[in-house]
Amino acid sequence: MNQKIEAVSGVFPRSVLSASRAEFGDEKETQKSKQPAIKLLVKDEGKIPEDLQGHVFIIGPVGSVNSPTQPGTEIVFPARDGSTALYNGDGMVYRLDFNDIAAGVNFSSALMKTSCYYADIATFRKKKLKFYNLGILRFSEKLGARNQLNTAFLPMKFSEEEGYRLLATWDIGRPYEIDPETLEVITPVGSNSEWRAMNPLMADLPFQPPFPFPLVQGSAHPCFDFHTKEMFTVNTGRSLTTFISQLRPVIYGVLDTISLIKPHPPEDIIIQQPREAEEEKQATSENIFDKISGFFRNLIFAIYNLFQAFNPFSNFTYLVRWDGKGNLQRWQLVKTNGCPVKIEQSLHQFAITEDYIILIDTAFKMLIEEILPAGSGKKYKSVEKFLRNLIDRQQLADNRVYIIRRDALKPDKKKVRVQKAIIPRGTNHFIADYKNPNQEITLHMANMGTWDAAEWIRDIDESVLTSSEIDNLEKLYGVISGPTDISRLGCHIVNGETGELIRSDLTALYEDCSPNTSEEEPEFKKEGNGYSQYTWGPALFTCADTSKPLQDIYWSCLGCWPELLTKHGLKLYKNYKYRDVPEDEVIHLTKEGIKSNLLRLHIQPLTSVSESESRLEIQDVYQFPSNSFGTSPQFVPRAGGTGDSTDGYLVCVVHHGTDEETDNGNEIWIFDAANLKQGPVCQLWHPQLKLGFTVHTAWLPKIAKRTATYKIPVEQDYQDLVAQQPAEIQELFEKEIYPHFKSKNP
Repeated sequence: MNQKIEAVSGVFPRSVLSASRAEFGDEKETQKSKQPAIKLLVKDEGKIPEDLQGHVFIIGPVGSVNSPTQPGTEIVFPARDGSTALYNGDGMVYRLDFNDIAAGVNFSSALMKTSCYYADIATFRKKKLKFYNLGILRFSEKLGARNQLNTAFLPMKFSEEEGYRLLATWDIGRPYEIDPETLEVITPVGSNSEWRAMNPLMADLPFQPPFPFPLVQGSAHPCFDFHTKEMFTVNTGRSLTTFISQLRPVIYGVLDTISLIKPHPPEDIIIQQPREAEEEKQATSENIFDKISGFFRNLIFAIYNLFQAFNPFSNFTYLVRWDGKGNLQRWQLVKTNGCPVKIEQSLHQFAITEDYIILIDTAFKMLIEEILPAGSGKKYKSVEKFLRNLIDRQQLADNRVYIIRRDALKPDKKKVRVQKAIIPRGTNHFIADYKNPNQEITLHMANMGTWDAAEWIRDIDESVLTSSEIDNLEKLYGVISGPTDISRLGCHIVNGETGELIRSDLTALYEDCSPNTSEEEPEFKKEGNGYSQYTWGPALFTCADTSKPLQDIYWSCLGCWPELLTKHGLKLYKNYKYRDVPEDEVIHLTKEGIKSNLLRLHIQPLTSVSESESRLEIQDVYQFPSNSFGTSPQFVPRAGGTGDSTDGYLVCVVHHGTDEETDNGNEIWIFDAANLKQGPVCQLWHPQLKLGFTVHTAWLPKIAKRTATYKIPVEQDYQDLVAQQPAEIQELFEKEIYPHFKSKNP
């Protein structure tokens, strides 16, 4: 761990650290853009494929009203404060139009201007009301939580007459419908009264009215069934005792410090897993301080158990269904013993099949540690580091899977029982085959290993590697921490009725295929060469839309960057249950650098393999240059094509270099989905293209102005909550929020 690294290859592109808040669009837009839409330029000698079609949507955070700016521009640096994650910021939706290739590719963008967006703008100079960043959350002590709508999309089509409709989403807030043509924010899905706030600690505080902007936890990836015309999402919350269980290590740490039982320095204290009461060790010393400490421990257990038994703020998980025009329907999910389903991390993504809905407590943890306030100065940073090391814990090592039968969702029922299953190795993103023959559910996922997307680089972090080139992490604040072990792409089959795990396939731990750069042998070359270079940090996926069993899935993978491997991350996952690569080897591989890549995973049909053969094979890979990072891939089917899973293109965002470069350090690259290894067939850029950190994408074959009539009037939506507020907040809504929506309300 203390070895000195003399050489470092690859520098993570700093261009991801900044983003433009400029909006581009046509004059016909009702939500006026500041600048006209721009036409992207083709780099070098590339050519835009003539059979590229439709419209690609990309979303990402672009900082907040008080983010540091580049003088004289609309470029901001969202995470420069050293504690904010890059994925905390106002959502910006980008659209690439491929509907008229002869005329070029148009680029439009729009900020997601919800009610709380205008509240943020109006209050950022008002100390009592202003919003401020808490790690992944933006929060006001008087107004509540921002719904930033910066993570993902959901295309929907309830009828041919209405055409395609589109949702913009975030984990912490209601989904909103936007107009695919104007990119205008139209309406939330469900009124405030139809959603339940996440937690009493941040919902109803003593001597204070309910927040006008409640903290609502849903899913960044709701689902739409194009066969039955139904949208599904979730509404989940965590009890007071769930948060108390996270605070217990802090209390114990203080007691241990007082009693001098375990006098560790702050940087050495890491809670690896949440402690269970029965696993707590009692002090055995006859020292009087030990006896006092033991007394207080028992008292804490007693209070904790009392809360567990009589806590009125129970955990809850609701499954929500919507038909695109009426009120939301919801069912509370309970286990076979009747207890509510408790989500310990998040429901970042879930999936649907023909007969089932599958929820997974996904490996994107939302702990108190993720919303700790940060102060300035050495004293505050020491406290912040101490608290993080005490509270922080690993992601759950195993996926807790909850399966709901769709035919159990009866209008006259309020509760529905789930079938629980366990799949080893946690996941963030997954997708299911739509068909589930013989009640067998097939799930495709990235089994994350020890890559923790809820950890980002802060000014309290230190690099594992000691070279002077990478000791200074200052310029990478906000970037997701690097992998501390390899991840595996997986395909798992579960019985929907019993929860039995029938079969699991994982990609190879050791490299069994690699792209061949030789001009004489253009085919994909297979060879054994140590640990796989491809599945380190699998971030986002895309695939062809089909109701058939999935055959090919495309994944963008972060790779290993020396600057992103932190001491905290490595210590946190030191004793991970499923570690594949030894810690010292991880350090060595990271020192050498593993490139970001875009790969195609092929899934063999079950009928074509034996029980001992793997269904999974990485058949095509493109590794980005050593100073580049590819993200936000989107599959676009070829116009007039066959509809096969490789018959199309991949559109993705690529970052390289710094903001000082003439192309702003980011471009749009287009790949032939059937031949990734040859590299991009076209690279698009523009002097005004400055995307920053981007997340998920969507594709629509056609866009048109929204004609659906569903719309929740803003003033009506907030009137009950606002009526309970003091005069200052009521005036804020009347003068600074409602006027922006007056002409848009029915």
